[in-house]
Amino acid sequence: MKHIVVDLEMNNVKKNTEAKRISRMETIEIGAVMLDDNLQEIASFRTYVKPEYNDAIEKKISNLTGITDDMVANAPKFNEALKMFTNWCLGTGDDVTIYAWSDTDYNQIKGEMILKKYEASEDEKTLLDNKWSDFQKEFDSNLGFERQVSLKKALEMAGIDFKGRAHDALDDARNTAELLNIFRDEEKFSTTLKKIKEAMESTPIGCTLGELFDFSLVACS
Repeated sequence: MKHIVVDLEMNNVKKNTEAKRISRMETIEIGAVMLDDNLQEIASFRTYVKPEYNDAIEKKISNLTGITDDMVANAPKFNEALKMFTNWCLGTGDDVTIYAWSDTDYNQIKGEMILKKYEASEDEKTLLDNKWSDFQKEFDSNLGFERQVSLKKALEMAGIDFKGRAHDALDDARNTAELLNIFRDEEKFSTTLKKIKEAMESTPIGCTLGELFDFSLVACS
């Protein structure tokens, strides 16, 4: 069994277009890490993706992700990029479980497949027809949170320094994988629970929502 943690970065589809009714955003980067049975990284994947329904990376997206027009100018379009990703996943010759920090990434892929008329092979359907594991939901559920916790905040609460740049697809995937490793280790998980309890107890009441919860998805809608 191989475990794959994936993350996407996205750009807005132009307003007032038919395409936006199908998918509000387009993938502009796919990043992923492959883990062995012990949840140790054995391979990584990254590709930028050229948007087809916006002439440019919007400024706020570029500031957030660091992705510029030049970086996607010669990148593969979505259908080719997704094929590269699924070939990489299937190339292990082993069963694969895919995780993402939230179900947003899976929903994005499915919507964009419809928009861009992507035809999945029978082998690809094993990766794309079944929802990916929503690790954010698992994290929140295990710790009794009713609202979504951002990846960066989840790492802070677990006493882990975020490595790399936030909203870099590969860095986000790697950091999610590190958190996944802790949650699959009973001893590490017990220690993490203690750290999170201490973090919550030390958070001022007036700052709880702003500090602990991620409203970025709402802001982007």
